[in-house]
Amino acid sequence: MSAQGSIEELPFDRGLPVLGHALDLRRDPCAFVMRLARLHGDAVRFRALNRELVAIDDPAFARHVLQEKVDSFPRSFHYREARSVLGEGLLAQEGEHWHWARRMMQPAFRSDPVREVATATARCWTRVRDRWNAVAARGDSIDARLDLTRLTLDGITAALCGIEPGLEEADRFGQLVRDTLLEIRKRNNAVVRLPAWMPTGRQKVVRRTIDAFEAFLGPVVDARMRDPEGRDILSALVRARDGEGKGLTRSELLDQTKTLFAAGFETTATGLTWALCEVMDQPGLCDAIGEEARAAGIEGEVSGAALEKLALAKRVIEETLRLNPPVYTLGREVVADEVYEGRRIPKGSTLLVSIWGMHRSAVWGPDAERFDPDRWLPEREPPRRAYMPFAAGRHTCIGMYFALVEMQVALALICRDFRIRWAPGASRPPMRPQITAAPNGPVSMVLERR
Repeated sequence: MSAQGSIEELPFDRGLPVLGHALDLRRDPCAFVMRLARLHGDAVRFRALNRELVAIDDPAFARHVLQEKVDSFPRSFHYREARSVLGEGLLAQEGEHWHWARRMMQPAFRSDPVREVATATARCWTRVRDRWNAVAARGDSIDARLDLTRLTLDGITAALCGIEPGLEEADRFGQLVRDTLLEIRKRNNAVVRLPAWMPTGRQKVVRRTIDAFEAFLGPVVDARMRDPEGRDILSALVRARDGEGKGLTRSELLDQTKTLFAAGFETTATGLTWALCEVMDQPGLCDAIGEEARAAGIEGEVSGAALEKLALAKRVIEETLRLNPPVYTLGREVVADEVYEGRRIPKGSTLLVSIWGMHRSAVWGPDAERFDPDRWLPEREPPRRAYMPFAAGRHTCIGMYFALVEMQVALALICRDFRIRWAPGASRPPMRPQITAAPNGPVSMVLERR
């Protein structure tokens, strides 16, 4: 850390050239935070969006915030806004009730239930494969984003709830969730924030999503409460009991399922889309993943042994999430003045932990910007403490392994059944952070059946 990077030495009345770029925080927060880091070191304090903000991308500093002093840095207002749609799920909770809910839910995300997502993904892939076979036969190109969103949506719905929605229903429901999360993000970043009760266009979108969640998930929750013996994750949540025999209520089950659903499918779809971009940029990588998948024999019910054989697919996903983390920033509130290695973090400010910047920091070596799946080989000893695509500490995403397995299996199946390459004249789109750090434009590719 240079002296220039000291937060104490960058008061609000200095650094006007930097503050002149404050609007970039809304348009492209990843580039904005990385620009600040290049100018001032790995931590900088500034004012934007009517708030006092501290942006950091230093891994040790981030671990201090997310693990060592987690009670001093509760999750920021960004998460509380989600309560208006998702209710009292894990994203909106803090304190003892969060601890209780997390303990109740954790067993449902251990190895046996999570392997169900691998089988669900393989089953849902067949519908996408049939569409892609027809596209390949015509010699057409496709925008991969839509079908990958459908695939992850179907996989998550099947693994969470044990159901597979129809194509039209899934598209409509998925779009509602995306629209609402985008509206919540706009509300988070608004300079003037209108009360939630005002009947604006944004609130109407939120209301429609609340109603859609209840119509779509409510009957499923009721069915699982009547018969909780299924193998899906919701059934496991219904069966969960604490030491006093208390379980989750219907309202709690619905809120937690909504949260898992909304937080899971968009981030997973974004990660998988970037993985395909990386594969198409690397000659021979698709063939290598496909060969590995054929040797693993991932057909029907996917076993744990088969998953372990998808080592290259897993490394590709890990490296994709390093360079393209769908959740690119974590927000935390500062509830008391804090000093870390001589740097003062003032009470009342909001911390922005830049995952995007951290994953490209110097700890990854001089080739940090290069896509290299082999950096995840055990003998390479990657700096995992600087790797946080699913956050860190007690608020690490409960669905982390769920998402990793879904992306790993989906990528393996795609490369097993097709050769993929960029469509003529197409190339990798730029990143545009919105709900997630997603591609800002089509991912146009052509398919060749194997």
